[in-house]
Amino acid sequence: MLSNPERRSAALSGSRMMHGGYAAAHPLTDLQRRTFNALVDTLIPAEDGWPPAAQLSIADLATKYLVPDDAELSFYPNFRVSEFFAAIDEGLPELAELGPDARVSEVSRFEEEDTATFRRILDFVYYVYYGHSDVVELIRQRTRYGKDFHGRPQPIGYDAVLENWGTRQPSRERGTFIPTDAVLRAPQARKASS
Repeated sequence: MLSNPERRSAALSGSRMMHGGYAAAHPLTDLQRRTFNALVDTLIPAEDGWPPAAQLSIADLATKYLVPDDAELSFYPNFRVSEFFAAIDEGLPELAELGPDARVSEVSRFEEEDTATFRRILDFVYYVYYGHSDVVELIRQRTRYGKDFHGRPQPIGYDAVLENWGTRQPSRERGTFIPTDAVLRAPQARKASS
């Protein structure tokens, strides 16, 4: 298990996704930046004082949370850089060049054609937009329960620890295992013992 100084070092090196994302973000082309901002503005329209994606530099912030292609894929959002931009480039190739109404049609088409990928992208967009400090502050000021909003729309969990629990095994086995079929309810257990 990593000590706190080792965790800080790993976070700064970009080897693991910590609260601030990866230290070395993937550089965006101008088209990727405009496409991502257009996608965010289509999914979360800038209205009633809510800022547009470009004003917040959402595309640049998002790249910090994409998993580098050579890193272990274990933390949210579980999108590798190449996988994310391939999905955007293939699914929404001309989004940046379209007007607002045409964007809605294009995003709806993409949602119907590849619902699973669209849901992952939608979750990621929400995670980044609603986690931006300016949007968090607006939520806190403008909404009824905003003062309790902690940031990204994900559970807080354990603030100090981001371990890859899925691949860790206990150092020694504890407890017992009983197959489901061998478990009997109390009335059945009485019948079996008589």
